[in-house]
Amino acid sequence: MHSIQYTLLGCRLHLLGQGAEDGDNSTVTELKQFTLDLEDHVRLTGSQLHLEALAQTLLPYARHIISGQAREFTSANGMAAITPFHRGHRLQFQKEDGSQGNHDVQLDDGELANMVRCLDAAILDPRLQVDITAPPMQGLRERELRNRLPLRRRLAAPVGGLVLTMALVGLGFLVPVPERFRVTDSEEQPEGDAAVELIEEQGVPIELDMEAINLEEGDAAPDP
Repeated sequence: MHSIQYTLLGCRLHLLGQGAEDGDNSTVTELKQFTLDLEDHVRLTGSQLHLEALAQTLLPYARHIISGQAREFTSANGMAAITPFHRGHRLQFQKEDGSQGNHDVQLDDGELANMVRCLDAAILDPRLQVDITAPPMQGLRERELRNRLPLRRRLAAPVGGLVLTMALVGLGFLVPVPERFRVTDSEEQPEGDAAVELIEEQGVPIELDMEAINLEEGDAAPDP
């Protein structure tokens, strides 16, 4: 049996399996068991399927934590699931012996980060020649991108546009009208009796002229 161990402050991942000796390095080609210790807080053990379940849940969950969009992740085989819990994280991990119930582990940010670093180290280690690949990186969904922006920033543009429009309308009422567009009192149309008198005054010379024309035509007409 060959083993590979990854040790971080407060976290230790130990892999045990079949392999070959390559000088001072041990190569594991068939993983039999892994053990993950978190400073006497919890010890998780399992097979290769359990390790794959941890990678399928913890790695994408950590990426979403960094993006500010924490949500629940569950492995394809259902052996592991992690979700936000109060100010920390809740990991549910199926027991290796298949007994009833799961490990229910409460993690803080530091413990989650150490577990992710150990998994990354194991996946990228050429000594572990086992098909444990990290889940593909996927971008945030459209709804998650919208929710990522704070409500204040999402409302800033429409509210700012409305305030600016109202301010421009208010300034339009305060600006005086130029002189050339004003209608003076002398240009206003007369109303009431003043209008009638003005029409009568303008009609008098016209009637006198018509009478003069008729008289001239009568004088010029020949006697029968």
